[in-house]
Amino acid sequence: MKLAVASKCGACGGQVRSRALRRDGPGRSASRWSRGTRRHGTQYSGECGTALRAQGLQVGDVERTRLVPAPPKTGGGFGAKGRSYVERFDVQGCETIPGSASGQVISPIVVTKIVESLAIGHFQTLSGDTSDVPRSKEMKDLDLTFMLSRITFSFCDLPARGDAVEAETCFKPQKVSFKRDFAVRNKTSGKLAAAATSTYVLVNVKTRKLFIAPKEMIDLYKDTSTKDTSAQLGVPNLPKKSKLGSFTSEEAKLSSSFVVEQSDIDLNGHVGASVYIHWILDSAVEEGVRLDAISTLDIEYKEECFLGENIECYTQTTTGEDGGREINHLVQTQEGKILLRAKSLWH
Repeated sequence: MKLAVASKCGACGGQVRSRALRRDGPGRSASRWSRGTRRHGTQYSGECGTALRAQGLQVGDVERTRLVPAPPKTGGGFGAKGRSYVERFDVQGCETIPGSASGQVISPIVVTKIVESLAIGHFQTLSGDTSDVPRSKEMKDLDLTFMLSRITFSFCDLPARGDAVEAETCFKPQKVSFKRDFAVRNKTSGKLAAAATSTYVLVNVKTRKLFIAPKEMIDLYKDTSTKDTSAQLGVPNLPKKSKLGSFTSEEAKLSSSFVVEQSDIDLNGHVGASVYIHWILDSAVEEGVRLDAISTLDIEYKEECFLGENIECYTQTTTGEDGGREINHLVQTQEGKILLRAKSLWH
């Protein structure tokens, strides 16, 4: 079956390519991990310990932690009229993609970590809480924390080592969710490296139930938020949510599997959001794509997972006549609890 798919950068609007796709048949091949080890396949590591395509492993070779810090920050502060927040990052020591231009193009995982770190830095400044999981006084009084519900990335022009990278974010609180948009810029080339849109929800840390923000809490940020984030960031086409797959594990290929380790757990007591991105991209690379070919990544988080749980990553892949790929992802526990659905596009 052939499907017509148009692929372009959702952030800058630049055409990547149009392609006709055919659906690959499902199969079941696994790349198994044990606690701290991977049974076979390819390891992901880098100078900062983040995911990276590398050589095959032997049983017993230890995989490096997936929950790693973002590149170091070199400065930051509020943007124009306090409606956005900007930080600069040093990517000199970060992992690169083997086989990329001059071998110096940084992994898209670095970009996702920059986005995550920027969001934390912004709310640390807004709340006055400098912890890794910042919360305002009002949130602490109500036992609340932020949890990421959905995030959509567009990748345009990945920076190289030595480039000056700047990221900017805007914050838009609402009753049932808090919206946050991002632009990551390569200041050396003058090009947009990536953009992202995201949705956070408020959750009670004790009951793990969703919380509807009162108007008083929303009003606290009326002078530091903006309705027109696209104009504020200078990105005319922020990425949009896509329609995600609804297939079951029986209809897909088991591309990789993991056991949740202590190093995967963040300060909210569950697997950190960025760890899932490692899992998704790991399973995509198992399907034969290169990390520097990514154009879009759209993730919807559905359930939390915790230490010791067995994780399975399923994929459905459509391949274009020109070799482009659309991969739909399903990540669930071995018992069948769905943790997320995602879609990635590769040119």
